[in-house]
Order: sequence, then structure tokens, then C-alpha cells
Amino acid sequence: MFPTRRCLLPICYLPSTNCVSLTLVKLTITVSCLVDCLYLFDCCFDSLSTLIINVSNIFGFEISKDLQKKLLKLKCFSLSSPKFTVDYDDLIVPLLCQMVNLEELKLYLLVERFDSTYVDGIQLYDQFLVYMTQLKKFTFNIKTNVFNNFLKVKLPSNEAIQHTFIGRDYQQVTSYVYNNSMETEGKCLIYSVPYEFDCFFHLDNSFQGGIIFHK
Repeated sequence: MFPTRRCLLPICYLPSTNCVSLTLVKLTITVSCLVDCLYLFDCCFDSLSTLIINVSNIFGFEISKDLQKKLLKLKCFSLSSPKFTVDYDDLIVPLLCQMVNLEELKLYLLVERFDSTYVDGIQLYDQFLVYMTQLKKFTFNIKTNVFNNFLKVKLPSNEAIQHTFIGRDYQQVTSYVYNNSMETEGKCLIYSVPYEFDCFFHLDNSFQGGIIFHK
């Protein structure tokens, strides 16, 4: 899922004529950063319906207005990254909101938040799933590390996280939550079952197991 080879030249620095394909239907690619993903969308992939992207780094940048168009022809989208990002809310969520006609979505993400709470079922639904009215399958593994040093935020229990997935047409979801005694730091892992990913990153002693790999 996560090749170790690095992209020597980011896609955004390539001439736009190098990114033209009128007939490509499916693309699987590894890119160095999320901005490359956006430039792929801005290229002339008029027939692209399936896009599978492994991103080495997801970090902040300003998204230009011409890269904020709705991606109406995209039916299947997979986004995976092996590194933690602090820009989930500012970059990934707006990107997913453009994909209103998706039928299948797959996410493998590691999220860091400060003075906030965990990514949960309510947030996933309200922030982007509610706009994907054609969605038939949503597969995900999302881990959130929270550091609340300046604001006091009551972190939810594992039971509370499970309740956020009730009544919103999710398939079976497993979650694990670890909050320190002062609730200044915490970890939350949520993933869909059966587990369809080939790997599992950043496990520690707070994880109690329970994953069954399906090839």
C-alpha cells in the first residue's frame, strides 16, 4: 500500500500537457504530497472514474479556487497515507466534499488534532458523507491522536465513539479509545469491519487487538 520509492519531481511542477488523458478510466498512483493529488484533478482526465492515491505527506498549503471544482465523474476514490497529518479538517475534508457522486470510498488516515476531539461517526457523516448520496461502500481506518494543552475538552469513551456510528447506515465498525487520566492526551482508532487493508501502522500497548485480515 505504501511504496518506499519517492517521487523526485512533484506533479505540480510538471507541464500541464504531461497530464492529459481523455480515455483513462482508472489510475493508481503514489504522490509525494496532497497538492499533487489536487493537480491530478485539475488535469484533463475527462473519463477518470476510479482514482487510488497513496500520499507520502499531507501538509498545509493554500488551495487555489480553480482546484475547488466538483469532481462529478469520480465514482471510486481511495486515499492512504502512512504519516500523521494535522491538516485533516482543512485539506482532506474539503477535498472529499467535492466528490458528490462517489459510489465507493476508502480512507486510511492518521490524524493529529490539538485542543479538539476524535474523528468519529457523526463527524464523518456531517462533514462529507451526507453529500455523497450515491455512496454504496465506505471502508476506512482512521486513527486520531489528540493533544489538549490549552483547552479543556472532555474526550469521549469507547462506548461513546461506538454510539456515533448508530443510525447512519454504517457497516460494522470497531473502535479503541485510550484517554490519559487528565484527558489532556488521547488516542482513538476506528475502522470498518471486515478489515480490508493490507497493513496496520502505529500500534501501541493501548490497542487490544481484534483485527481479522481479509485478502
